[in-house]
Amino acid sequence: MDFVVIAIAASIGLVIGAFISRFYTLRQFNHDKLQQELQLSKNQLHQYRQDVSSHLETTNQLMGQLQDNYGRIARHIAESKMQLVEQASEKPDTDLNYLSSEVATHIRQSIDQIDEKRRVYSKMAQQPRDYSGQSSGLIKQASAEKSK
Repeated sequence: MDFVVIAIAASIGLVIGAFISRFYTLRQFNHDKLQQELQLSKNQLHQYRQDVSSHLETTNQLMGQLQDNYGRIARHIAESKMQLVEQASEKPDTDLNYLSSEVATHIRQSIDQIDEKRRVYSKMAQQPRDYSGQSSGLIKQASAEKSK
């Protein structure tokens, strides 16, 4: 009988041990799974930070280039203004280089003649009136009939 009690106790101990070991391994497995997820999340966060840092660095470089280009454009416009606008106003170019010299001379002479023709002004003694001095049309006929 002692043998049967020992066998039953051993079998009960094995069943309880199996449940405990199963519970422990599942818990350990979940712990390992959580560790892996944590490590994956840390790696993703680290990669995200590197991407953001790289993006900001590239943006900073591009903004610097943009400022340099803007400065170059401003200097170029100022130099072009000096060359094109201010020098051109100092020495007006009267040469009509796309026409022959004879045609250009004729145009210059005719411009002076046109200006002389335009200077003729008409002189009036008084300004024109908005109305006529006497009645006309239907009004004149109506007033003539009333007076009869």
